[in-house]
Amino acid sequence: MSICLIVLVVSGCQDSNEPDSNINEEINSEYVSNEDEVAFEQMIAEIDGNDSFTTANSLFYTRENGASTEVHLFLNEKNEPVKMIEKFTSGSSQSICNRTFYLKDGKKIATRETLEEGAGENAHFIERVSYYDEKEKPIATKQKTAPYEEELELESYSLTEKFDCSMERALNVLNQAEEFATTFRGFVKEDPYLYIIVGEDDVKGYCSSLVVQYMTATIQKLQAHELEMIGTPLIIDFETFSGEQGYEYQILLGAEIR
Repeated sequence: MSICLIVLVVSGCQDSNEPDSNINEEINSEYVSNEDEVAFEQMIAEIDGNDSFTTANSLFYTRENGASTEVHLFLNEKNEPVKMIEKFTSGSSQSICNRTFYLKDGKKIATRETLEEGAGENAHFIERVSYYDEKEKPIATKQKTAPYEEELELESYSLTEKFDCSMERALNVLNQAEEFATTFRGFVKEDPYLYIIVGEDDVKGYCSSLVVQYMTATIQKLQAHELEMIGTPLIIDFETFSGEQGYEYQILLGAEIR
């Protein structure tokens, strides 16, 4: 299932200096769980353990430098978002990093990030967890570090400066906005398939390819005037299917000129 035009309250990446909660504020100390953390972790566990949610996903975007990104969304029975996972790689590393946002009433209550930092011999992985108040301000942030991602589970958390993990980029991916806009980039023919390429109006920007299923009037118009139509903003409707050996491909259901 594909999804677009998700409306949520968006917070920027910034530190909060507001005194909040009774979570232990001591920085860089061994993190000791208290009632607040237990309550947050219980909410996270309930969301992670619920297999009844409806799932949706964004387009899968790549760049010529090897970077990629996609977002998965989980919706409850009221069609409200309860979890959003942003998966991405950078051009310098193919390690898959992710940011997971836990939501209640459309607002984030917690975030968990697994990221690679540094390069070469200085490369390492961090796992950072933040908890938020009703105004989406970070109450506390804890973090652990390891040289390899699989070793993170062996490490212990320590409190660090409060960090506000922004949802803005993930929402742009879902909504096909900003650097993840779906302007027409051309067609690629690989018999028996015809692919349409959409993405940022920049050859070095993010783009996504979809299999054309129906030769609609819009597709015919784009084909007939391909070169002059490049850069035309489109609204993309699609579905993602899993093929043999777990390979996923995107099917274009419809395209409209904005």
